[in-house]
Amino acid sequence: MKDLRLTLLSPAALLLAAVLCPADSARAQQVVSAAPAAASALSGVTSVAAVRLALPDAKLSSPVAALNAPTPELETLPALKTAQAAAAGSVAPAAAKVPAAKPRAHRGRKAAAVSVPAQAEAGAAAEAAEESSGPKALEALEAVDAGVHKDGGSRADAELEKTFYGRESRRHMAPEGADGVVDLSAIDSYDTGPFESDQEKKAGKRLREDQEELDELQQMLYARGAKSVLIVLQAMDTAGKDGVIRHVIASLNPQGIKVTPFKKPTEKEKKHRWLWRIRNALPGKGIIGVFNRSHYEDILVPTVYKTLPEKEIEKRYAQINEFERELTASGTVVLKFFLHISKDEQKRRLQERLDNPRKHWKFSAADLKSREKWDEFQQAYGKVLARTSTAWAPWFVIPANYKWYRNSAVGRIILEAMSRMDLSFPEPEFDPKEIKIPD
Repeated sequence: MKDLRLTLLSPAALLLAAVLCPADSARAQQVVSAAPAAASALSGVTSVAAVRLALPDAKLSSPVAALNAPTPELETLPALKTAQAAAAGSVAPAAAKVPAAKPRAHRGRKAAAVSVPAQAEAGAAAEAAEESSGPKALEALEAVDAGVHKDGGSRADAELEKTFYGRESRRHMAPEGADGVVDLSAIDSYDTGPFESDQEKKAGKRLREDQEELDELQQMLYARGAKSVLIVLQAMDTAGKDGVIRHVIASLNPQGIKVTPFKKPTEKEKKHRWLWRIRNALPGKGIIGVFNRSHYEDILVPTVYKTLPEKEIEKRYAQINEFERELTASGTVVLKFFLHISKDEQKRRLQERLDNPRKHWKFSAADLKSREKWDEFQQAYGKVLARTSTAWAPWFVIPANYKWYRNSAVGRIILEAMSRMDLSFPEPEFDPKEIKIPD
């Protein structure tokens, strides 16, 4: 953000800085209100997604609205007219609001409305509304970026984030990595979120209730056939990818589920570009797709075993981010879960597979080979999480030492995401009252 401040010579630049730099939508809204002339400068650009398509190298560091499918709208620009009116004095600044989110059309929890608090708390931003360029605009940006509350953030940030993400999603969203790597050792794999470690039954009850709501949402998704969901499961061996599919996903209608496991590329797959097999497995409209391992294996394995030049691996990071952005723009909500297990817990589970004859089939010598490179894989995963958790396709790091909490957390995050997809049953093309069923 600091580097771009030096080049802010116009209101349009001010707005673009707010959109493309490390700032949340609430802060972008405040900046917009401080530079009303940006509306005409960027007319026709109605979302951050549109800005990204216009500027492919643009990057959002804050994934505030990724789950509001089909595109990651921040709804900043639709509020420009209100902000302009406020700046002109015809509307009190406190009335400037981001449009309310639509409630979802089913019997479960309702999506909260979005309301940005009074702009008056950002004093410099309000003053700059009268003078949309020059030092005043820079002062406004400084004030907004600094925040107006003691906790270092703004109430608007928290309110907007709360609307687009549920509590469980925010709890486990991948943190920003220092030096481009998320330190997984700093994340407790025994964490049980809102539950105590002896509340397995309580968590199980919550999961069952969530699955009832998911069942209805899946029916809407399938009936409409307009959007889709892609769930990516990545983890070290024994962390529970199969367990999530069996205990969370399997409760849904299998007709609307597509599960694809990815292993070592076949000879046929090797003849194509590396994302070819991934594209072939994508869920169609109305379908929930589940990747048991995924395209991320094509970064992780070459990184750890050094089977590809570093330059090629670097290209794949950019290709993955662009690929997932395409998916989001086409109406697919992408949810990526890293199931985080400790090395000691993995050892216990591997030993259990050896001790239990019914689990011998699960054991593979390859698991031990991967375990020997535990630290390397943790480092590689940390880099992947830091570089590919985007506004349009966030990563969630799920503590997986307790299987019951792993399942409950994943189920709740999927529910929170699908609850914000504006799903509903399609209207019939006929009048049901005029139809008479013959005897």
